Amino acid sequence: MNNFFGWDNLRAPKTALLCEGGGQLGVYGVGALRCFFDHGVTFPYYIGVSAAAANLASHLAGHRDRTLRFYAEYAARREYMGLGLWLRNGSFADLNYIYHTITGPGGEDPINYDVLCACPDEIRIVATNAAAGRAEYFGNEAFARRECRVLMASCALPVYCRPVELNGQFYFDGGVADSLPVERALAEGCERVVAILNRPSGYIKPPEKGQSSYWLVLRKYPRIAEALRRRHEGYMRSLRLLERMEREGAAVLIRPEAPLPMHTFTRKPRELIERVCDMGYADAERALEKSPSLEGDARRAGGVSRPRRPLAP
Repeated sequence: MNNFFGWDNLRAPKTALLCEGGGQLGVYGVGALRCFFDHGVTFPYYIGVSAAAANLASHLAGHRDRTLRFYAEYAARREYMGLGLWLRNGSFADLNYIYHTITGPGGEDPINYDVLCACPDEIRIVATNAAAGRAEYFGNEAFARRECRVLMASCALPVYCRPVELNGQFYFDGGVADSLPVERALAEGCERVVAILNRPSGYIKPPEKGQSSYWLVLRKYPRIAEALRRRHEGYMRSLRLLERMEREGAAVLIRPEAPLPMHTFTRKPRELIERVCDMGYADAERALEKSPSLEGDARRAGGVSRPRRPLAP
């Protein structure tokens, strides 16, 4: 990578932080966000998909450690996700339990909506329209009602979850139609991208497994079944764009050196989940230290400032 990219000013040119989803694999991104929080790194534009959208919302609400509790503690509960829920309710993960019982106002571990709604930076949450099979992008206003339905929609994995209603329409997981929304970030004026990815360099996304059953399970949503069939093509197209931008000095890709030792639904042991989180932290910190314009002690200038969002419990 050449020296065009620098961390000293992330607002001119406008720089996006893009976070990939992936269920429990998203704990790697939690570690990277913790690193940015500790070093006061902020961006003018944030875009997240699925579990990573929830990670970003918690981060922008001023929570440093809250999201890790979801991956390492709450996800192990029977009420959170599991085969029993799937058989009883038709959803492997209970999104109402996650985003209302735990996350909602008055919940067990509520998000700080005062800070989130006051965020001055652009937020984009990706969800897939169930009828059209295409991605839609929700902004800061999605949190104005102090609820997390847009996060529920972004995380509603087809087959494993029922679709979520938003404004009279139904939505599935944002990764179905736009797993790595770099083109959206560029279309909205971003010239550089920092991307937190869950897969190592050289990863080739294979076609979705079980496609023959999707048409039966998703018969009410044929365009979702078709989008799943082509999902790997869009993913690789976006990944190649990010890698080209990295070579040109217009992107930084934070990703593990080897495949993560877990999968989408890994819930334990807790030590493994925390270790993957620590890996994300270390890789993000190495990315900061590689910049030719920064010192390794995290004394930043220009667009990289100390956290303006209060540290919430």
